[in-house]
Amino acid sequence: MTEIEENLFNETFRAFTEATNDGVSQSSAEVPTEFRRKMDQGNAVFSAFKVHRMQNDIAAQMYDSNGVLKSFEQWKKDVHPMLDHHVEHWLKTEYDTAVIRARQAADWQRFEQYADILPNLEWMPSTSANPGADHKVFWGTILPISHPFWSAHRPGDRWNCKCSLSATDEPPTGAPRESTDPKNQPAPGLDNNPGVDGRLFSDTHPYVSNAYDGAKEAVKAFLKDKFPDYAKVKIEPRHNQDEKYSERTKELKKEAAESIKGKELVNSNFKHKVLIGQKNVKEWLNQPHEHYAHKNEMILNIEETFKKAKYVGIVSKYKDIPKLVQSHLFETKILGDKSWIIVREYEDGSFRLHSITDSSKILQHLKKERS
Repeated sequence: MTEIEENLFNETFRAFTEATNDGVSQSSAEVPTEFRRKMDQGNAVFSAFKVHRMQNDIAAQMYDSNGVLKSFEQWKKDVHPMLDHHVEHWLKTEYDTAVIRARQAADWQRFEQYADILPNLEWMPSTSANPGADHKVFWGTILPISHPFWSAHRPGDRWNCKCSLSATDEPPTGAPRESTDPKNQPAPGLDNNPGVDGRLFSDTHPYVSNAYDGAKEAVKAFLKDKFPDYAKVKIEPRHNQDEKYSERTKELKKEAAESIKGKELVNSNFKHKVLIGQKNVKEWLNQPHEHYAHKNEMILNIEETFKKAKYVGIVSKYKDIPKLVQSHLFETKILGDKSWIIVREYEDGSFRLHSITDSSKILQHLKKERS
């Protein structure tokens, strides 16, 4: 089984997004938009590998040891314990650990921000009522934030670890000798620093390292289709960087003008070709949006994005725009959130790209189909 079941992915991805939100909210740090995007992308990859593993584990139970197809009742009986482990036990542990590591990732962003004032980090004891012995050798360790020790060991590199780090200007203690002991190494999948790469789970997790054949290709293809608009943002807009981002907007206008010149947009569920011009690019870039920078970068990939967009229907003319007949909506996603591409139909029979919106209020103007 190579294809990833989308509904199962959606629920799994939703759970890890919720865990990330919970963890980040527990930290007092302000997480940059671009770093949060890395966390979401990491969650999407991990969710896809998890679903692929679960699907194939379940499918493998359809046949007995002789290759004979089992009855439905026998198959149901055999997969029940597996589902219990996948959904109840493993997901619960993964969720709780994701909350912890998301909080620690956010904390790390704050540590880096104030490293000139508080240059060192101290490993604090576990808050667990019954802490394990595996991290006790590290309690009280104080080292600079840039010390390589933190790349090999840190709170959160064990499942459900409740240790933490605290920024300090106290002098370093040196790394414990026990840090090289094999028994003190991170658990598979937790050996990265999420505060640096934004990934709550690494590629050493068994879902990835021991994945079924074809898993990597399936995940890559699924996520490319699921999130076709993950654009590489060159500059994230900030409230204190308006001037800097305006330069990127100018670059996009120029790049888009060159790349879309003479192009027509097509969609298999829409029989008309859609024209696009410089005026449309300007309108697109000026449109407010929750994912403003990603929405803007999308214009450079508008042909592929429009081709994969879902045709929603017709919007009646509700604005007094000369020669406008009606508009057409196409649903797409930016970082997993829905947006609607607007195409305007004019009296001369032309169809032109107008803009994009992330406001679902526009759906209120959709024409209802006659029964």
